Amino acid sequence: MKRLLSAFAVAALMSVGCSEKASAESQSDVSVNTEDENINKPTAFSADSLIVADSAVISPTLTLEYSQKLLVFNGVNKPVLDSLYSDVLFNDKKVLSDYSLSTLQKSATARMQKYFYDSKNEYRDFMPERPQKWDQHSAMTLFSNHHGFLIVQYTGYGYTGGAHGYAFENYRTVDLMAQKNMVLEDIVDVKAVQWNKILLEAVGSRKEELFEPATLTYSQNFFFDDRHLTFVYGQYEIGPYASGIIPVAVPLAKISAALRPDFKARIGIK
Repeated sequence: MKRLLSAFAVAALMSVGCSEKASAESQSDVSVNTEDENINKPTAFSADSLIVADSAVISPTLTLEYSQKLLVFNGVNKPVLDSLYSDVLFNDKKVLSDYSLSTLQKSATARMQKYFYDSKNEYRDFMPERPQKWDQHSAMTLFSNHHGFLIVQYTGYGYTGGAHGYAFENYRTVDLMAQKNMVLEDIVDVKAVQWNKILLEAVGSRKEELFEPATLTYSQNFFFDDRHLTFVYGQYEIGPYASGIIPVAVPLAKISAALRPDFKARIGIK
């Protein structure tokens, strides 16, 4: 922990015009051993986390706040990590050379500073008349780790003026045994399911909130457990802003015939 705090202290010195706060959290309860069929020694998986956070007053009427939580993995190969951090950490879609704590801390700090710098220039001619706080917050969380399937949740919210803010909730799944990112087709034969019928049954009374119920279909934004496959639809994706983020949980029993045999075996479905 002293070493982690030292790394954060160095990062704090990099901040210009702000009083940066950074912290780390250990998630020791998520350590497991996984083994690739082609490797004799098991790969030890573990995850820690780090947080960068700061605020800045850019005018008498506008204060900005920013925070980002990132996971720090051990036991996950680089191509998978490239995908897990894409759209979350990369500037200009450039992958990092590695994903060590120090590299992630440096990149996250630079991204935060860029947010303050860009916002100050972008909003220069659009300052609110009354004091307001605009913000951007995001978090990368270990959602579940069972049967060798790692599910990472990405959440965030923010406000930049106007009638209301925004929020998002996304998921990505990693097969730790195969060391690869998963898509829905790895779990189920998507062509063998009548998705509209099954999803409308699952959404229930919320059907009335949907823009076009007849076009509702599956999404690559999903997570699963031993009983359900849940699709998560973002704001405005299938319904109005007032409906918020809409999760639709499909019982695995409803699509059992279409599930991949190896997936069923992994999670214990007969």
